[in-house]
Amino acid sequence: MGSITNGQLCRLRAPASGRESLAFVEGDTVYRDEQTGEELDPVAVLLPLAPTASRLPRAPLNLRICRRCRQLTARDLAECQFCGLVS
Repeated sequence: MGSITNGQLCRLRAPASGRESLAFVEGDTVYRDEQTGEELDPVAVLLPLAPTASRLPRAPLNLRICRRCRQLTARDLAECQFCGLVS
């Protein structure tokens, strides 16, 4: 998945079971599912990107204005959560 900054909140997934978890990833640490013991792979980096003092996923830096309904929507979503327009 590429280079991940230390302290970055990531979505982790166990390949065999598909179980997912959120964790602040640190370097080359191996993460395991508590119940199954499977190794978890990072599959997504969540907003806001580290390093930042904010832990709010919908900070102004992470929003965009939908060109159809003019509502603020998340940059990381493929479609507007209000009108459904695919960006």
